[in-house]
Amino acid sequence: MIDAALAAVGGAAGAFSRFAHLGSGTSLPGRLVNRIDPGFLARRAASLDQGAVIVSGTNGKTTTASMLRSILQAQGLAVAANTSGANLPGGVVSAFLGARQGADVGVLEVDEGVLPSVVAEVLPRLLVLTNVFRDQLDRFPEPEGVAARLRIAAERLPADSILVANADDPLLWASLEDLGPVGFSVLAPPDGGATPRGRGGAGAPAIAADAEPESCLRCGTGLVFTRRTMAGLGSAHCEGCGWTSTIGRYVARLVSRAGLEASVLELCEELLTLPLGGIHNAYNAVAAVAVAAELGIAPHRATSALEMFHPRFGRAEELLFDDRQLWLALIKNPAGAGTVIRDVCTDRRVGAVVVAISDNDADGRDVSWIWDADFERLVQLEAPIVAGGTRAAETAVRLKYAGRIPDVVETDPLAAVRAAIISCPPDGVIAILATYTAMLDVREALVGDRSTRVEDDIA
Repeated sequence: MIDAALAAVGGAAGAFSRFAHLGSGTSLPGRLVNRIDPGFLARRAASLDQGAVIVSGTNGKTTTASMLRSILQAQGLAVAANTSGANLPGGVVSAFLGARQGADVGVLEVDEGVLPSVVAEVLPRLLVLTNVFRDQLDRFPEPEGVAARLRIAAERLPADSILVANADDPLLWASLEDLGPVGFSVLAPPDGGATPRGRGGAGAPAIAADAEPESCLRCGTGLVFTRRTMAGLGSAHCEGCGWTSTIGRYVARLVSRAGLEASVLELCEELLTLPLGGIHNAYNAVAAVAVAAELGIAPHRATSALEMFHPRFGRAEELLFDDRQLWLALIKNPAGAGTVIRDVCTDRRVGAVVVAISDNDADGRDVSWIWDADFERLVQLEAPIVAGGTRAAETAVRLKYAGRIPDVVETDPLAAVRAAIISCPPDGVIAILATYTAMLDVREALVGDRSTRVEDDIA
């Protein structure tokens, strides 16, 4: 009865938030209920018959959680989830306000900064950690600090909980390996087996500029990589203290790729045609299948569910505008931008590119990361480039230093997209690479969709 009353209060708060154009109404209800009843989250999480799964890390939280939710729902399970991507405490509480009583399992995407406290409340059955990259420098100045917070969260897990982590991330894995995590990995040819197109041709660098200074967490000596998939992920060892990474229990092998559209993976001995391109999505997929397997779902059933997976908004999302095909991808740090840029530069359908960088709270106010993103590769693409977002001018300067002045500089999202459409061949795809709020601005301008706006949470 109490929870039903709180759900009614939350519903009213959400309706007010949407009516007042404060956002999607996903976080305000949770914040309000948390004030009224601080024990609500722990109580609802404890009521789940099959427990909760928490997904956290720098990149891939939303897509990994969405993939896992698709797998679980395909098995007939009712899932409580913060599907909007609202991943601070308000959004996590709202996930249970929006779920019907009697949900079987929870799948919760949680921001790295609040993860330890949320884990202590939810006491998840399983915690999956995707990676640690430099991101949102005004919140997380050092990746090592993020790894330390993830370690604290893992230490707060119940004794019978399962920790799943990216074994290809030396910083993350080294910080957790004594806790006995279950690892996942991706095996791929150098640079994902992709052949760049454009002015650089096959001479484009095999390793992008997005790799961080990589030092052993134990002794500080520089790491030596024998295999690299993207940015700082792969197999590495330390010649100082002898530390070495490992291959995870769950492995995805990249068989082939079709630019932005799809990848074929051999995943846990099952062949999967994933309707998303990119090495990063191979990591998301193997993480989701690993979690499903640890929950007792056979890999062939999990991969079957992923064959029909549809990406969340702004994550390799395809849109149609003025009868032109648009492809929208989120970029928010050097590592994520680098892998998306590689996908764009290997897809021969791409006829124009919009790079939209904004600096609102949900993006992070510090956009200096663009100077470490691999725009040198992007400017070799023989296609028009439009600089957009609230920091369009700085983006233009970055592109100039990368070797090319953008064709158009335009802060208005609709005008930026129209400029790209005008310069794009009739059969070409317009690739839009955007930070979080820039991506929302583009979606709102093109399809009038405010439903994905989260009023207080970080992407």
